[in-house]
Amino acid sequence: MPPSLINNLRKVNRIIKDNQGNTIMDLSRYSFMAPPTLLPILQYMELHNVYKYKPHLATKSYLKKVLGKKKCTDTTIPLRKLKKFHYKDYFQVADKIELYLSDLTDEIVELIPSKVDAQSVNVLFYEMLTNIYKHSQCNTAYVLCQKYPRVNTIDICIIDDGISIPGSFENEGIGFENDSEAIYDAINGRTTDKEKYNLHGRGLNTSANITSLGFGEEMLVASRKGVCTVNKRGVRTWNKNMPFIDGTFVTLRINTNKIKNIHEYIKRREFNKNE
Repeated sequence: MPPSLINNLRKVNRIIKDNQGNTIMDLSRYSFMAPPTLLPILQYMELHNVYKYKPHLATKSYLKKVLGKKKCTDTTIPLRKLKKFHYKDYFQVADKIELYLSDLTDEIVELIPSKVDAQSVNVLFYEMLTNIYKHSQCNTAYVLCQKYPRVNTIDICIIDDGISIPGSFENEGIGFENDSEAIYDAINGRTTDKEKYNLHGRGLNTSANITSLGFGEEMLVASRKGVCTVNKRGVRTWNKNMPFIDGTFVTLRINTNKIKNIHEYIKRREFNKNE
């Protein structure tokens, strides 16, 4: 049985196919919309100039909370757009970006329940968001989070419209079998002798360690036509019935477990295939 994060992404694929060419996004068939489905849909709407949506009655109030049109409860952190910095070299504005991300991650972590390991969540956010600025070359990037009290988990979702993980590899002349395999390689920190540095996959290796091994949960990474999920058993690639992602989409699923030594999960690890 596919993990729930894959089912969420397959729902994205169905919704996009059903709405291709529409000027209004019809979501009226879906009585439940979670960030792992909703965030790619919102990006698709923005990129294709779809400014209106038709919700199911059960999701109408939730969507207003997500979009900041209604006050959120303590279970939802509404859509956040990352600040745009104009630069050719990240290190020209690194101090400004790091200060901004430090404030942003602190703000988001404060909204997450106090039982959650704040230090680990802060590292997750910081790894992912810093690398968006370093590598994605995106125009827009968003964060959306949701707590599920009944199952004691939280989804941290991040999306950008950048050059994508496979696109980054192509720019460096690195070959790969397909987009999912490129993501798999990025999660494992594939390197290139040409540039003599580690293509760490936007902090994916550290994030995979913390999410799957530290929290014992799952991470999903989708970029262009490729999709991978990571859990404690390893990485699995997915290629059928997946949507095209303009850029990179990541869902980090965590819980309220405490991680004793976060530094153990910052070390680079090699994840095996889990077919």
